[in-house]
Amino acid sequence: MNPAQQQSVTVSGATPPLQATLDQRLVNVTVDPGGKSVTLTATQATGNDVLHLVDASGARADLPIRVAFNAGTVVPQTTLQITGNPVDPTWLTQRVTGWVARLTQALPGAQTTIGSVTPPAAPLLPGQSAQFVVPVQINGNGQYFDQSGSTTVTVQNVAVDPFSPALLFYDDDPEHLTQDGVLFRGTASAAQPVRLYYYHDDAQDPRRIVVALSSDSQDPTSVQVINAAAGPNMDVMHVGHTSTLDFLSSKPRDEGVVVDLPQDQPFLLADVPMTARQGVAGTVDLRVLTGGPIVVTVLAASPGVDPRTLLSGPQLPDDGHHRTGVFQIGNFGQDNLSFTVGGADATVVLGDADPTPPSANPNAAGHDYGDYGILHTINVTLANPTDAQTTAYLYFKPLAGPARSSFLVDGNLVQLGCVRVSTPYQIATYSLMPRQTYHVFVQTMTDGGSFYPAEIGATTTTPQPAAPQINAPDGCFPKPQAAQAPSE
Repeated sequence: MNPAQQQSVTVSGATPPLQATLDQRLVNVTVDPGGKSVTLTATQATGNDVLHLVDASGARADLPIRVAFNAGTVVPQTTLQITGNPVDPTWLTQRVTGWVARLTQALPGAQTTIGSVTPPAAPLLPGQSAQFVVPVQINGNGQYFDQSGSTTVTVQNVAVDPFSPALLFYDDDPEHLTQDGVLFRGTASAAQPVRLYYYHDDAQDPRRIVVALSSDSQDPTSVQVINAAAGPNMDVMHVGHTSTLDFLSSKPRDEGVVVDLPQDQPFLLADVPMTARQGVAGTVDLRVLTGGPIVVTVLAASPGVDPRTLLSGPQLPDDGHHRTGVFQIGNFGQDNLSFTVGGADATVVLGDADPTPPSANPNAAGHDYGDYGILHTINVTLANPTDAQTTAYLYFKPLAGPARSSFLVDGNLVQLGCVRVSTPYQIATYSLMPRQTYHVFVQTMTDGGSFYPAEIGATTTTPQPAAPQINAPDGCFPKPQAAQAPSE
């Protein structure tokens, strides 16, 4: 039974009157004078008890009783609105699973398990819908009653045009979190879509990174969210790389979720627990579709602290590196790279201190050296004016230390492992026929945790074909060499 619940137990074969006693008096008992039933009414207390029934003939029956809360609530059905043209089946099943996990309410100490979701046979196009039945199990771990069921999710792919954010909300200051509070706060409107890029790690005590979307608009507010987040993980380069990789996979297809924001009810887009030295990163494109404006807040919160109580607090002091601010990115990150066989290598440098995205507030001290959160688009032209077939290469060259990177090359995803030595590493190769001109479309972003600037170039000189092992002599983090004993 649940606390305060009432339940009737049918009794057969008893000779009235019935006598009822309890070991713990965990429930209240009412006995039917005819000896046909017993009514149990639970109190607010939880635990175990035994009801002893004895009839006039001395016949006896013992009834074990357990009073506990249900481990949680399984939502029977819901609707999830998404965007994408088209929506990748694997991405879709991940969003469905995450949506059900968000809606499933479990009590503290209970464990929720979301069953597997079968991907659709084909990508979901704008205007189409699909339905998924998702198994859900909430294990009470002996403290609560286990709950099992399923949530039917109706997915609707909302047809919207692609968008490019005009502003970047850059949040990497303070990078190492030592206290609770607001890390960044900015406002987005229907007229001005934004990109949020956040990157933080935990200094010592356990903390959570929370990203909250809120609106005080009386009009119904809905927001398109294209979200790529990673962590927690102590390998901050892996965190930064994963976030970039997921964003490059989702953004070109406009894959996102539509979130409804009731007035004065914040939506927690992320709530990620961290322990000492673990890091998180996220790249989020936000567009208000209806209503608004909305406030985007990044918070640090200790375990057990309701982040909504921190939303209106002051912003925490920075760490002096000024890796924060609001930057204009509408026309930033567009590059051209033209290479002619027989001429000098063609290069473009990304993530340098000059140029850098201009601040929306010229008086602000923040900067985005490294172009973190910037989607660079490079239009590459490869020309072979000679009479011989020639191989040309696109390459990546680190200039400031260890770096990882990902590239969309004509829509195909290319990943480069961690490189440190300032030498060219191959991104792609092209066989140019005599008198041929070839055009390539490349998109890339700076990985959080990597060191920039870096060079993208085109050449006919063969670059390194792949990144070395991470602990190789020319790897990102070579192992120290043992000192040789002096010779005699």
